[in-house]
Amino acid sequence: MDWYISLAFLLIGVGVVLLFAEFFLPTGGVLVVIGIGAWVIAVGLILLYGDTQEALAAVFALCVGGPIALTLTFHAWKRLALKTGLDSETVSATALDLHELAEIEQLKGRYGRTVTPMRPSGSIELDGRRIDAMTEGMMLDANVPVKCVDIRAGRVIVRQADPPALSDMNFDSLN
Repeated sequence: MDWYISLAFLLIGVGVVLLFAEFFLPTGGVLVVIGIGAWVIAVGLILLYGDTQEALAAVFALCVGGPIALTLTFHAWKRLALKTGLDSETVSATALDLHELAEIEQLKGRYGRTVTPMRPSGSIELDGRRIDAMTEGMMLDANVPVKCVDIRAGRVIVRQADPPALSDMNFDSLN
């Protein structure tokens, strides 16, 4: 066996090992790119020093085997994604979302006004806060009194309302 074929097989093996190493050492695809580069160099060696039959076999293997190997690697990578648990960013984002949801739940039944036209979503002002909201399907202009009637999937749902009587308004938040 000639030296270039031995070196080509070695480079192809290194490429395969680097592809599988990406599963355990997530480098963002750097090992995959180096592995593919090793395959291309191996085929280049065979094209440069080999005869026509060897060159055709190497190009065929790279053009057919390469995409098959990459497809299998991609599907295996999706299934073998090694996550050991929640990271601190995910935990803090989840806690923040739960806190926001608890605050939004308290808005149910309160009155406010539209800040932007609701087509059917837009912004409202409720208890001095600007909030993204949706109507129940109707369109409203800006500065229309609305009442928060529901909270669905973290979204504030409002309906056009008559201005509330003074007895219905909450003045505790103004202090």
